[in-house]
Amino acid sequence: MHHELRRYWTVIRHLGTNMRLLLVGAALLGLGNGIFMTFFNLYLKQGGLGEAFLGRLNSLGTIGSLALAIPAGLLATRLGSRKSLAVSALLIAVFSGVQASILAPVVLIIMQIGVSASNMLYGAAYNPEMMRSTHPEDRQTAFSLAFMVGTVMSVIASVVGGLLPRMFARFGAPPLMGLRLTLIVGAAFILASTAVFLRVREHQAIGSQRVDDPMTAGQSEPDVTPSWKRFAFRYAVANAIIGFGAGLSIPYLNLYFADRFHASTVVVGNLFAMSNVVLTVGVLLAPWLVRRAGLLRMIAFTVGGSLVFLVIMAFTQNITIAAVAFWMRAGLMMCSTPVTDKFSLDLVPPDKRSVAHNVFQMAWTGSWAVATALGGWLIQKTGFTLPMILTAAVYGTYIIVFVVSFRHHPAMQHPGPAALPEIPKLTD
Repeated sequence: MHHELRRYWTVIRHLGTNMRLLLVGAALLGLGNGIFMTFFNLYLKQGGLGEAFLGRLNSLGTIGSLALAIPAGLLATRLGSRKSLAVSALLIAVFSGVQASILAPVVLIIMQIGVSASNMLYGAAYNPEMMRSTHPEDRQTAFSLAFMVGTVMSVIASVVGGLLPRMFARFGAPPLMGLRLTLIVGAAFILASTAVFLRVREHQAIGSQRVDDPMTAGQSEPDVTPSWKRFAFRYAVANAIIGFGAGLSIPYLNLYFADRFHASTVVVGNLFAMSNVVLTVGVLLAPWLVRRAGLLRMIAFTVGGSLVFLVIMAFTQNITIAAVAFWMRAGLMMCSTPVTDKFSLDLVPPDKRSVAHNVFQMAWTGSWAVATALGGWLIQKTGFTLPMILTAAVYGTYIIVFVVSFRHHPAMQHPGPAALPEIPKLTD
């Protein structure tokens, strides 16, 4: 662990200006989004809008993101990273601010579709820009670092967001107004990220060739195989499989603890907070696992381990065992996310990455949306055991498909150096 922390510290010290700006902007955006994720549903319920409307709002937002995913990817390619990141953050802040101010169902739905589309534009710009703004040998560590920033911000958002309604109540704000002001603070954090993203330096292109800045000058890109379209299609299929498996039970894990073990909201909150801590450790170790075992074995080991703990959760009636299995499942399953995120963009040429990123997201989100409806119905009819077993079975299918699809890909043949590299001082 000490050696891995040294590696992170070495990479952090030598991050270019663009990558530092990306991390700061993502932290502000993540903090604002985290506050919304924590309190938006409570705000709507306090305003008299029931669960049925919440379901429609979320489903229509998902449909909107699927419909606008490819246009958002094309727009990101056309605008460039700096404009895409700034515009998407600005739009998310504006749409979220309107949602926090107007409790009209039609307005809320229109704004939710706008937020979903803006998030697609943001995603189409952010990960490809991380690829451009880091050395090839540092990218896995950089992707893990960015993922950890999001995880830490979600924890901070829960704490900060929890304090804000109480603070507003002390100043005499009624419950609805306290929640509204909390959401407006969240929108303000998102808006602040716009100023950060405006400072990102755009990469210029001449014809089809990108002109590198000093951050990446002299660094060769990993070769993209001529059959990249075939590999990209396989990745989309794998993403659809794992998204379907996740949708069957993962969105309902808070209800799992509340219904099966009668856990209070405080206990559930603490369980999820601890899972973020375990997840952070898992993500921290992910680059080390890739270097030691190779990307393919790392994914097979972590996803395979997670489904074992999911099966334990499905059958246990002991909350302590369930809690430990829940934490281990989260740490193993999610620690591979930054690994596969980077790998998915390595599959395609640089000028196709924005569109490819959103196509991969479409595959995951679409199957997840279908599975969520099926999983909710199964839980209502049979309880949590069957959906969890089905999730584990789908995860097992994902491992088989991923291994068969990519075992011959060049990226799987070279785990990478285990030693700590000497990285020269870089400036943008």
